[in-house]
Amino acid sequence: MDNSHALQELWKPTCFTDELSNICKPETRFNLGTWITDWTTRTRDQTNKLLKNSFKLSIMKHKGHISLLRPTTTKHDVPVLFQEPHVETGFRHPHQPWFYYICSIFQKHNECMNVWTHLIGLLLTVSRTIEFSNEYDLIGNPHMWPLSAGLITMILMYLCSTCAHCFSHKSELVHYTGFMIDYAGIGIFGLGSTIIHYAYCIHDTMLNSSLKMLSVPIGVILGALVCICCTVSKVFYKRPYPFTRKIWQIGSVGGIYTWLSLPILHRLFLDKDGEDVSLYHHTSQMIWFALAGFFFGSDIPQRFFPGKFDFVGHSHQIFHICIILVTQKQLDGVHLDIEKYHRTPAFVDEPSFMETFGAVISLTIVCFLNVFIFHNVVKYRLGKENVKQE
Repeated sequence: MDNSHALQELWKPTCFTDELSNICKPETRFNLGTWITDWTTRTRDQTNKLLKNSFKLSIMKHKGHISLLRPTTTKHDVPVLFQEPHVETGFRHPHQPWFYYICSIFQKHNECMNVWTHLIGLLLTVSRTIEFSNEYDLIGNPHMWPLSAGLITMILMYLCSTCAHCFSHKSELVHYTGFMIDYAGIGIFGLGSTIIHYAYCIHDTMLNSSLKMLSVPIGVILGALVCICCTVSKVFYKRPYPFTRKIWQIGSVGGIYTWLSLPILHRLFLDKDGEDVSLYHHTSQMIWFALAGFFFGSDIPQRFFPGKFDFVGHSHQIFHICIILVTQKQLDGVHLDIEKYHRTPAFVDEPSFMETFGAVISLTIVCFLNVFIFHNVVKYRLGKENVKQE
């Protein structure tokens, strides 16, 4: 039996055809909630069957014999690059087929929750985007372009992070490149948040200020610095990473976060009576961001209990959850500000394409060039290291 035929045998979409036939019966009263629950259960069972049988399925690659999905291993069996401080087990095998890493999102390993947390964040953001599109004309109305640009950057951030963690153990080159793309997503999202905050969350007294006029150009520069600095911290530092590496990351991210938060901080300073309702949400997202930074830089709780949080409860997972709460509270606050924004002088001036989508495209090009350059730097360095080992 060849591989394609084996996969077909392992995954027969009977759950879809059975359900569709039941729905089409005239005597059947269709209940969407029941159908979704039943469909999810059947799909999960089919997936479990696929993963269970995939241990028996093998793929011939060159002269090697590589299992489609293999049990995880300890840190001693993977390259130093893939190892994490205070994480002992749950490592996926490198140099497996791409499909192995896609299937591994249903497997228990130490990156699984990192993948799922930001995959859930991605789905939540898409859901919020649909809600906004039902309420506003996100494309036809230029006044909604800042919101549209910001939502696109948020989706990109979650997508880049999800893919980076999903394929992080494929190879050393893929690991480096994946996280370069992850850092690009963070920088682009920083610009998107800058565009949103200076468009909708700014106080009337700042409308004609230099900060407002320079907000997007400076946001592009700071977003590019996030991508470059975080990439440098990844490429030119080796495990075990020194604290200096975190300074490169936290410093660059903290810089753009401070810049995008200035309109909020200005309103907090002026709101003496506490009547600005949306500031509750903005303050909440700032608190969650501070907590995210704490868990990102502290390695708590696994620092005190090595090997106990390899699968669930790792600080990076908590960091991801905090980021989800940051973006959700941010959108809650922005939504209220947009309603207020329609009644302020800010609504008179239409945002331009270059202040919104154009800025995002420009930064994306810069980030792509950064990834391309450093990808080749890493590729060259790894090639030299392999020659030395031979």
